[in-house]
Amino acid sequence: MREVASLSKGNRERKGLSVNITLRSFLAVCAVYLSLPVAVFFMGWLKIWIAVPATLILCLMTALFVRDSVRSPSKELLSKEETSFEVPLTYIIILAAAAVLIALISDVGEYVWGSADHAYRRAIFRDLVNYDWPVFYDLSKQSDPVINSYLPDTVVGFSYYLTFWTVPAVIGKVLGFAAGNFCLLLWASAGLFLTLTGMSMALRKKTYAVIFTMICFAGLDFIPYIYNEFIGTKQEWMWLEGYTRHIVYISNINNILNVFNQCIPCWLIAVMFMLTKNNRGVGFLGAMMFPYSPWATIGLVPIAIWSVFTKKNRSSSVKGNILNILDPVNIVTPLLILFIFAPYFTANGNATSVSGNTIGFYGGIGAFLAGYLLVILVEILPSFLLLFGARKKDSLFYTVLAALLIMPFYKISYQNDFTMRGAMPEFFILSVMLAGVIAEKVETTGRDKNGHVIRKTPREYLKLAGGALLVFVMSLIALQQLLITVISTFDGSRRFTEDIYSFGDMRHPEYGNYYTVDEQFFVYDHEEQFFYKYLAR
Repeated sequence: MREVASLSKGNRERKGLSVNITLRSFLAVCAVYLSLPVAVFFMGWLKIWIAVPATLILCLMTALFVRDSVRSPSKELLSKEETSFEVPLTYIIILAAAAVLIALISDVGEYVWGSADHAYRRAIFRDLVNYDWPVFYDLSKQSDPVINSYLPDTVVGFSYYLTFWTVPAVIGKVLGFAAGNFCLLLWASAGLFLTLTGMSMALRKKTYAVIFTMICFAGLDFIPYIYNEFIGTKQEWMWLEGYTRHIVYISNINNILNVFNQCIPCWLIAVMFMLTKNNRGVGFLGAMMFPYSPWATIGLVPIAIWSVFTKKNRSSSVKGNILNILDPVNIVTPLLILFIFAPYFTANGNATSVSGNTIGFYGGIGAFLAGYLLVILVEILPSFLLLFGARKKDSLFYTVLAALLIMPFYKISYQNDFTMRGAMPEFFILSVMLAGVIAEKVETTGRDKNGHVIRKTPREYLKLAGGALLVFVMSLIALQQLLITVISTFDGSRRFTEDIYSFGDMRHPEYGNYYTVDEQFFVYDHEEQFFYKYLAR
């Protein structure tokens, strides 16, 4: 992997066109990217007398977040060296191309073969384009007789984490579904490009390792997968990254392959937490995650707490720091978002009907500890070994590890979305840190700044080889998934994309049962739900 010089080096060392990125402008673009879909939801789903003031408040909070994001807690402007980054234009172009390619192979827009989850993604987007907002379904119009026989003849509301699709859906309503679908690909690519750029800025290095770790960061899941497939007794519930029954941590690649609508905003917000220079926007960033994924919002809580207690300027007092935390942006934004989205998401609470202490699901402390220790060995220990040397003085590193050690003690949903989606920000931050380690190793391998060959001891070469092997094994999950996608795209494999087509008229009976569509997306008593009764159009 080719490494490019540090972002902090002087202009005299650069050749060719370059782009100067100020932290304020970057955070402004990111904040607008996150806020615009929420504003579109407000204007499309809410009563006009609620939508207009809610949108104006959101715009104001976004502007205040941008204004204060690069100030110290004492309101002093930070130095240019701390808030300005210059990179070659070619680097930006490569990141943009990589973002489009990642979105494309992740089946955003369903242009290539994708997992069965894309039957749902396609149906969600199609219904947002074709139906009036808020979306309602008349279940009596299900044309498949099997589905029609077990769904009641009633009108139901639609409830899901649909915020990511709202902007492309508006384009689809105006220009047609194909145009909206292409816009969806561009919208996802833009989020990934901002994330890759933010990763580089957080590391203060322009390194292509950010592309590698975004795609390939994972645990050692391939080892238990191979064991269960070819040596052990594979259980019905086991899958590629599901080697324990009730604790499931997911790699970056599987998150974007299956829930790009949740992980792209999550990754962007996580990198914004790493870049902001004070704690005046903690509430804003945490709140902006909620419309995209309540689960990932839970995972951001430890990151937000870390930000509150660590992002202080030496000239700030305890009183000043408290005032920063109680800034209107940190208070008003969460209240606004929760007021709108909490009743919308909870209108259908079936996703959380399976929940409780994970020990109880395992049936005892012994079985739980066996699964828990296996998760530590497979998911957490590899990152600790790779990153400890470089991050042993980094409080964010320990915050992330602590969160990952605590999350497995609770389970929510059949597959455990609490660990799968809740850990998205933690694992992404670890992938950013790993990109920094890879970049550092590449920089210190070969010749020094004077052109002299750097001599390493046998022990150093052994550690380097061991780290490289560990990274390779971690990347096998992603490589396998990418290989499946490429082969299945070109060998004529059946695609799941149109299996549902529309929740208003599903094509296959198996998608109408409890574990798929019926109990996950439909709100039967919407007339009695607060959101539909008082807020929705």
